[in-house]
Amino acid sequence: MKKAMLLAVAIMLVATSAFAGPKAYIGIWADAAHSVCSVSPPQYAPNPAYIFVLPSDEGLQAAEFRVALPATIISTATVKNPGITVELGALANGISIAFGEGQCQMDWTWIYQMTLMVLATVPTVVEITPHPGTLPAPAYQVATCEPGYPIMPAVKLASLNFYQPCVIGVEETNWGAIKSLF
Repeated sequence: MKKAMLLAVAIMLVATSAFAGPKAYIGIWADAAHSVCSVSPPQYAPNPAYIFVLPSDEGLQAAEFRVALPATIISTATVKNPGITVELGALANGISIAFGEGQCQMDWTWIYQMTLMVLATVPTVVEITPHPGTLPAPAYQVATCEPGYPIMPAVKLASLNFYQPCVIGVEETNWGAIKSLF
């Protein structure tokens, strides 16, 4: 019984701390609550998509990423967060955005709202991919709000799945790491 309780507490700690700390997360969802990542809309119907970033404890000042749209899905409209004052590139080719000075984002922040149209009802995925222009290698990354705006990698959290179930990104750990918490 004691071991079962220890295991339950360990799992709760890992689950609640999975999105805390020195990492930023990025993903794309079908709703403004960033909870729906699998949809099956009718063909040719408009479908919303939201790109969200969960900043690290140091906040979010800027981000770089790309949105990969399959051939069966097109974007008919895009709205950017009004706090974005610098926008270089395009979502499909790689984009760099920055919030205005003094507009540090400390919680879930939507970057773009897109309206997508499905041309064929086949299983497919719209996903955030690395910006191909970042150096030394393509990456999705963010600049924090710390002095000098240091850059840190972002972790892809979710893709938007059409006509198939979601796959949510998780961090790997092992039993030794869980036991070390106690």
